[in-house]
Amino acid sequence: MQNKPPSSHRAGLPIGNNGRPSAHATRPAPSGSTELDPKLLWVTVRHCWVWATPIGLALAAAAAFAVFSTFVPVYKATHLLEVNQDYVVFKGVMPTPRNLVASERPLVTNALVLDEVKNDPEVQAFYDSETPLSLGQIRGAVGVSNVGSSTLLSIEFQHKDPVAAATICNKITDSFLTIRDRLDNDRVSNLESWLTPSIDQWKNEVQVHGERVRDLSKMVIGYDPTHRVEGLENDLSVLASLRSNLSNLIVEESILEAKVAMNTAIGESSAKSDLDPSKVRAPYPEEIDQFVESDPSVVTNRRLLAERQSRVRNLEDRGLAPLRQEYHKELVERAAEQQRELDNALADARQRAPQAVTERLRRDAERDYQEGLAEKKTAALALRESINQQLVDLKARRAIIQQEYDIEKARLEQRGGKAADLRFATEDREIAAGILGQLNQRLAAIRTERRRGSGLHTLAQATPPLNPVEPMPTKKMIVAAGGAFMIPFLFGLLWELRSQKICDASNLESKVMAPIIGEVAKLPPKFGSRKGRRVFEESIDTLRANLMMSKDTIGVRSLTIASSMSGEGKSSVASQLAISVAKASGKTVLLIDGDLRSPDQHAIFGLDLGPGLSKVLSGDVELKDAVDTSLGDFVHVLPAGKMHQSPHRLVNASSIRDLLDQALEKYGFVIFDTAPVLAAGETLAIASETDATLVCVMRDVSRTDSVVRTSRRLEAAGANVAGTVFSGVPSSQYAYRYGDYRYFTAQPEPQTIEHA
Repeated sequence: MQNKPPSSHRAGLPIGNNGRPSAHATRPAPSGSTELDPKLLWVTVRHCWVWATPIGLALAAAAAFAVFSTFVPVYKATHLLEVNQDYVVFKGVMPTPRNLVASERPLVTNALVLDEVKNDPEVQAFYDSETPLSLGQIRGAVGVSNVGSSTLLSIEFQHKDPVAAATICNKITDSFLTIRDRLDNDRVSNLESWLTPSIDQWKNEVQVHGERVRDLSKMVIGYDPTHRVEGLENDLSVLASLRSNLSNLIVEESILEAKVAMNTAIGESSAKSDLDPSKVRAPYPEEIDQFVESDPSVVTNRRLLAERQSRVRNLEDRGLAPLRQEYHKELVERAAEQQRELDNALADARQRAPQAVTERLRRDAERDYQEGLAEKKTAALALRESINQQLVDLKARRAIIQQEYDIEKARLEQRGGKAADLRFATEDREIAAGILGQLNQRLAAIRTERRRGSGLHTLAQATPPLNPVEPMPTKKMIVAAGGAFMIPFLFGLLWELRSQKICDASNLESKVMAPIIGEVAKLPPKFGSRKGRRVFEESIDTLRANLMMSKDTIGVRSLTIASSMSGEGKSSVASQLAISVAKASGKTVLLIDGDLRSPDQHAIFGLDLGPGLSKVLSGDVELKDAVDTSLGDFVHVLPAGKMHQSPHRLVNASSIRDLLDQALEKYGFVIFDTAPVLAAGETLAIASETDATLVCVMRDVSRTDSVVRTSRRLEAAGANVAGTVFSGVPSSQYAYRYGDYRYFTAQPEPQTIEHA
């Protein structure tokens, strides 16, 4: 900064489009963003913790107590089953599945098993007699799992009564074992019924081949039995091997055909079955009420009634009912008419509700039933396709062996004559007898192994558990308490989003305003720490250095310190900046208190109001007589004085221009402390005549929209907004970001002002 003649106190600065010095270019408007700044969460905690923490703790305690008071302990009973791995004679005839949970869970939770349990009077006694017991209640409490190994199966049931849990668990298991045993018996019976035709067929084959053997024996009487046909024995051994293979394939083919036929019959019977109407439960009262409340006519009439009643209440609350009696009476009659329409709609909906809800329940039950049938049909189809593929492969193998057998038989018939025919007939009879024997053996094996009982047997029955599954609802209490504790902080966050307070210097970087020219630490209290005062003074010195060294403000001699509203630190910044500029330049600085409505500078420095600025601008007192020089040669103060007329009449562009011309003839620098821009329009006149203007923003106090409007007003008035000062930064945070570089030797305490 250099002392220049009064006529050129604005020279050396870039000129804007309004003819005023312009220290910065207007930034483009930032693109809108709806993203939540993560810093806002920390800001919310910092602002709200004082009141939100006790409220949150109270809500958390209430929520945890509510969960605890409504908590009902649940007991889980377990019935342990084991795979029956023993066999009577034939091992592997009745195989057990490898994945017990996957194969047995559908049956345990099936209506075939649970219907019997649901209808048991002993089970119904454990539930509320007023509400019908449903399959969903039982199915939701049943669990099926493996225990340790694949051969152990656990059926579990949960209930608030330990005796009920054990009783119902055992009944479900008994019903399951009964249904499973019945299904196994049905499967064996079906297999027997499908194997019987094959057995009868091969009995007939044995009989036919036996008669042929007898006929051929009569024809070859007189034939020397000891006569050997050359080479015939070896060929017959080959033929016997082929016959043996054919017989084995025929047995396997018969069994597979029986399985296909049985699977097809089961699939067709399932596809033709319909839902039993008795399985559709009656609608519950709450379902009737829900249907009535959701009826479109009821919803519409209820909304219209609420609107009309709201108009009546609004008229009465405003005290206009006596004044507008006719209109009030008309509104009341309309509301009564709408109430009657609502009652009619409710009666009509309640009349239609039982049939409609029953029909919906029937459709839901039919859908679930058909889905179950579809799943069974799909499984049966997949199994049938697998068996058919095995059957196709088996028939292909049999055709090949049959062809070889026919070729070999024809060749031997040409060589052996009737003796060979007799041999062949004998072997055909033996093959048929062998196939018949294998089929009978298979059927006998299935019947024998079925007598051993079910594939699962009880290892340990369920007993009433001693301890509940969860003695205390700890997790639910923690979740409820945590959610309740966050409620006041959520309201605090909503308030922060609504108020849009500036909490960090980075919040200003994207706004349409002058760049941040400096950050100022929080003004320490009167008896604050020495470190806090040192950091505050250092931040002011840094702000002064930025002003003096910046190429945009290097020629500035007059400066306006402004803010959007009161309490944003402009008076503290103005007074301390005046001291810092005076010490750095060695020239006297005139500090003018331009806030005629609520002045602060006289209180900060402990001075009298005197005639002040108001008398100077009105022409009653000369400038040199109104300035207070009691602080020394560095800083002279012109207090605001007592306001004797409207500040708008006193403060205007011409009077401020004349005042600056006089002041700059004697002082190296002039700093104005002004009134808030949004509350006092006279500040615009002061800012438009000074070389530069600094807008003060207080951390956690200033609002974004206010600062933006202030900057735009100043620029519209022709002020050169040189930068924004972000004040109120905690000294510890300022020292962390910029360092705390203290002096090596002891220094006298610099003069520090206090905010009034």
